[in-house]
Amino acid sequence: MLDQNWNDDTDYRSAVRRTRIMMAIALVVALLVIGIGVVAIFGASLFLDLAETLSR
Repeated sequence: MLDQNWNDDTDYRSAVRRTRIMMAIALVVALLVIGIGVVAIFGASLFLDLAETLSR
């Protein structure tokens, strides 16, 4: 593991800020992927129900 030599609190705070930004971006992307999956499942269900109704 690399040993960090923090010169002052500014370097540390900057690293913490970048970490938090990356975690926020990762959370948004994960929620988008989950949302797309849910929409795809409900969309497929709706499409199948509509196709069944129209085929009668």
